[in-house]
Amino acid sequence: MIKYIPVLILLGYTSYTDLKKRIVPDGAVILLLIYSLFLIEDIKQSLLFGLFIFAVQLILAVISDGGIGGGDIKLMSVMAFMMGYDIALMALPLAILMIFAMAYSIITKKGLNYSVPFVPYIFISYCITLFFKFNYPPLI
Repeated sequence: MIKYIPVLILLGYTSYTDLKKRIVPDGAVILLLIYSLFLIEDIKQSLLFGLFIFAVQLILAVISDGGIGGGDIKLMSVMAFMMGYDIALMALPLAILMIFAMAYSIITKKGLNYSVPFVPYIFISYCITLFFKFNYPPLI
């Protein structure tokens, strides 16, 4: 568990900067990538998932005309590289949080074009994933 503390710190920092300035610092993403080299167990799997997530998000960014920022794409790609197949575990909490964000934008009448920082959702989803990974290992 201790080895994930630097990841949580970096994600917390990027969440804060995304909320306040709407940017994902490149330095934090690079540090996360370097640190992830010490965490990964299977380099092929990590590269595969990292490239897959990068491609999917890049396509979504093009289709949505910039709905997903470049910093979000870089961060999710690094997270997929670091987590490998465990990145799929983040999908459910991430989807639920995004549904709440959409519901909030509809309820407050801001519309679906309302811009939402994505990194805090990544951070919270990662925390939820770690919680279940360490508290209910047979399930994951």
